[in-house]
Amino acid sequence: MRYHILTTAKFINECIKFQVYGSTNSNWLANVEFGDMVFISQFNYKSQDIYGPFRVKESLFYDKKIIYLNQKYYYRIKIKPTNLRMIEETDLYLQGIKNKKFDFPLRFISLLQQNKHLHSISITDNEGQFLLDALNCYGKTVKINTNPKNYLFESKPIRVDLKFIENKNRLFKKHDFSSECDLESYVLLSLKNKNSSISKNFSKILNYYPDNNLAASIIYNQFIFGNAYPSDIVILNNSNINIFELKKNQISESSFGMIEKEFKKYCYYSLYSLRLLNKKAKRKVNFFIIFPKNENHNLYKMLKNRFQFVASSIKKFGGNNFIILEYDFINDKLTFDALQNIKN
Repeated sequence: MRYHILTTAKFINECIKFQVYGSTNSNWLANVEFGDMVFISQFNYKSQDIYGPFRVKESLFYDKKIIYLNQKYYYRIKIKPTNLRMIEETDLYLQGIKNKKFDFPLRFISLLQQNKHLHSISITDNEGQFLLDALNCYGKTVKINTNPKNYLFESKPIRVDLKFIENKNRLFKKHDFSSECDLESYVLLSLKNKNSSISKNFSKILNYYPDNNLAASIIYNQFIFGNAYPSDIVILNNSNINIFELKKNQISESSFGMIEKEFKKYCYYSLYSLRLLNKKAKRKVNFFIIFPKNENHNLYKMLKNRFQFVASSIKKFGGNNFIILEYDFINDKLTFDALQNIKN
């Protein structure tokens, strides 16, 4: 079981009434699984409230019934409230005072406020338990209309799985994703099956570094190391922080400026992120950037130099590995290849 915070500006009543949460893109909810615990944060000019807990009763599906006024949000999960309560964000301060951990709620509230525009925020076990305790201590009971007919499907909902994304993108005809969101979702859904070709592919790539076992790792998406800048996919274990930045389009020199900013954000934050406290060992940061297959290795060399320049400023504090992954379709299978031979 994992914890997630879902966000909304004005639709908390619809989420509770229909026991459904929706988003615009598949990747926001692709890593939310049956049995996970979620909380919903409603942040607007009138209030900053948090509702929960909810259990996920059905993982990602696609349904076009309009339940959010003037909004689509067709990618959805079904949620069931359990002892539903509501707290104001300021109640998190009270929980911190009670636990004599004053910095923790400050960082946590800042995390929520800076990312209120996101549909979903992955939170750690410590954060999830802290939020659950705050709701139990200070939460006000929320009444629920338990009428099971609240949510009636307009048509049979479609499960969002690999086949759904393949058909939506006409993947084996075009050999291309229509968006980075779908690429991210496709990878995440594949990693859930240890016997899938992509899971085996990633496992082999990760094993290039010591103690980097995929099966012993936690997989996050849209994970935030500091207080902003979500990373696409993070695979975390006791010895390694594996950060994956996915790019749908071919690399070009004009994109280097933006990519260098991403290097800085992830390298600087991840090395000593307070959200990833680990007293057992110092983790190695492995930064993977993924592009479609490209034969222009001179660009890759230039990109590697940019990374080394960024990482040099923190080299004495710890190391970062840089790995370029190319993806391609071989016999109608999405395959990733690590380019270990890019030299300066």
